[in-house]
Amino acid sequence: MVRSLPSSPEPRSPFTYAVMRLRNDVTSMIGGNRQRNLRKGDHYVVDFNLPPMAPEEVGPWRKLMTAADTLLMRMPQPGFDVGAPGAPQVNGGPQLGSLLGLKGLTPGYKIRQGQFFSIVTADRRWLYAADADATADAAGIVSVPLEVMIRTAHFDGDVVEMADPKIEGLPQVEEDAFTVAEDGHVWLSFSIEERG
Repeated sequence: MVRSLPSSPEPRSPFTYAVMRLRNDVTSMIGGNRQRNLRKGDHYVVDFNLPPMAPEEVGPWRKLMTAADTLLMRMPQPGFDVGAPGAPQVNGGPQLGSLLGLKGLTPGYKIRQGQFFSIVTADRRWLYAADADATADAAGIVSVPLEVMIRTAHFDGDVVEMADPKIEGLPQVEEDAFTVAEDGHVWLSFSIEERG
C-alpha cells in the first residue's frame, strides 16, 4: 500500500539527496586494467527536515512509522521555478538506457540539468533527474539525458510528473523522531529511499 505524506509544511534546509549506486568496479588480478560496470537499478534517497511543529500538528506524519508501507512525498526543488511544462508523457516504449523520450511538453520548454520529474507506471512512481539541459521541439517532443538509467519498462503515454515530482519509497526514521523537545516542538527528520 502507498501512503501519501502531507505537502505542508515544506521541508526546510538542510535538504539532501543522493544516488544509491549499484555499480561495481573490477580490477584485474595482476593490478592492471580497472573497469566500472554500470547496472540498472541506481536510485535516489532523499533526506527531509521539517520545520518545528507543535505536537498536535505531527499526526499526519505518523505514517512514517508504518514500516510495511511505501510512502509518497513531494520532491522539493528549492529555488527552482518549474514553469509551465505542459502535460508530458513518455514517448514510445518500452525504453532502455540513459536517454528518455518525452512528448506533450509545452513547445520550447527547457528541462534543466538537475531538474527532477517522476513517471507513473503501473501505479508506481519512479524518480529521475535530467543529466543535461534538453529543450522540447515545436511538437513538444524531447529526449532527456538521465542521471540514472531507466529502471523499468515505461510505456508510451505514461504520465510524467514534471510540475510536481514525487518520490515513492521506503521510509527511514529514528525511533525517537517524534520526541517533543524542550522547546515544546517536534523536530522531524526522515529519509525516503526508492525501492530501486
